[in-house]
Amino acid sequence: MFQSDMMDKQSQKRVLIINPPSGLYRRDDRCQSRVEDQTVQVVFAPIDLAYLGAMARKAGAMVRIVDYPALGQGLHAIVRDLHEFSPHYLVLNTTTATVRDDLHVCELAKESNPGIVTIGKGEYLTIFSEEVLGQNPLLDVILLGEPEYTLYDIIAGKSLKDVAGILCRSSVDSELPLVFQTTERTFIDNLDTLPFPARDLLDNNLYRSPETGKRLTVIYANRGCPGRCIFCPAGHLSHYRLRLRSPQNIVAEIEECVYHHDIQEFLFHGDTLTMNKRWVIELCQLICEKGLRIHWGCNSRVDTIDDERAEWMKRAGCWVVAFGVESGVQELLQKMKKTTTLEQAREAMRICRRHGLLTHAFYVIGLPWETRNTLKQTFKFARELDTDFFDINIAYPLPGTEFYDIAVREGLLQAEQLHQGSYAHGVVRTYTLSAEDLTRWRKRALLRLSLRPKYILRTLRHAGSLPTVLNYLKAAWRRLRHLLQSDRTA
Repeated sequence: MFQSDMMDKQSQKRVLIINPPSGLYRRDDRCQSRVEDQTVQVVFAPIDLAYLGAMARKAGAMVRIVDYPALGQGLHAIVRDLHEFSPHYLVLNTTTATVRDDLHVCELAKESNPGIVTIGKGEYLTIFSEEVLGQNPLLDVILLGEPEYTLYDIIAGKSLKDVAGILCRSSVDSELPLVFQTTERTFIDNLDTLPFPARDLLDNNLYRSPETGKRLTVIYANRGCPGRCIFCPAGHLSHYRLRLRSPQNIVAEIEECVYHHDIQEFLFHGDTLTMNKRWVIELCQLICEKGLRIHWGCNSRVDTIDDERAEWMKRAGCWVVAFGVESGVQELLQKMKKTTTLEQAREAMRICRRHGLLTHAFYVIGLPWETRNTLKQTFKFARELDTDFFDINIAYPLPGTEFYDIAVREGLLQAEQLHQGSYAHGVVRTYTLSAEDLTRWRKRALLRLSLRPKYILRTLRHAGSLPTVLNYLKAAWRRLRHLLQSDRTA
């Protein structure tokens, strides 16, 4: 058996797919926030990597997925794995804030095996692909657009000049130009054609609900967003198209999670689960028909929720809905192209409360038109909405967004600062406020909102069971300590 395994290992291509050890981040292109900067500090399973793992395995490769930040492991662990697994391909996931540290892994890979093909993905790499490839000679390929079928073609041995959706250097194929970009990869119209994510390649015990402590995973039920919010790259990257998996396909994946991986806690990932009313109700009805007793949350918009949707979501196991409220100033909502109103936000919270759904509001501060007065109005609105969870993020200039273009054009951002900030530490000033002003205001606003006695008592009451109460208290202490320490250093 051992000899047979060794022969299989020698004959198969080996692919190592990783989150590099550059910190705990939410590494999807839409949200690139540090985990510790969020009110709900949860580490989500890297399902985008699990999709890539499933496609690489479908192409005949032996695959490993390693989430080094979630494991708490550093560069020494990568060196070990490169030596022991000896992959032919290394696929690494990047964020704008961590891209420099992430790409350092290519050097370690080439030292271990000069013939390894290093492949990068991430929103920053997509936007600045030629610049990144020119400055990082040990990075061989950048995946542009949706990466699953692109990676499949590479691993399956297709000639790189015929693989759509890559920027590549000639060291991989000496007959091609020094650096070349292939034709654009078209979007996957039928998302049901994708295999389910390879969750068996993940350590599912690493990803737990902060509420219950049970295993938690992510379901990609849809892709894309028609919204044109100036601070978010989702619309630009998806060409403003929303694509939906069939409810039957989604429920089949849920059943696999429940019956094969012992997972009952879910986040429906995406910019909004609730945009297509008929579809989301059909999905909830099918979950109920299958008798799946699951516990889940989702993202929504304040203009895509009503009583019928909320009722079916609650029946199907939804317990919390997150909304991008963004601001308490209507003029700012218009300037950021949110296309929602303050009254719609109020009504969305009323709807959720009527149906027993908890609410999580996200606010964005620090766009160019922000002033001390608009900050006061947003704080006042956050207190009025009084949601069960809340986050205040400082607008981060992700490349490819209109906000990034404005910040550069108006001199509000220094290029070197881009990799130094986060959703909690501003790097862009407004027309009247410094980045430091925004950072200080955010910390103090979160402390004031979090320490309201009425809010604390209501949160503990919603927790219900003693284990959940203890989880809430532990999470609250971590959050409070982080904010107080940050405030002393501001």
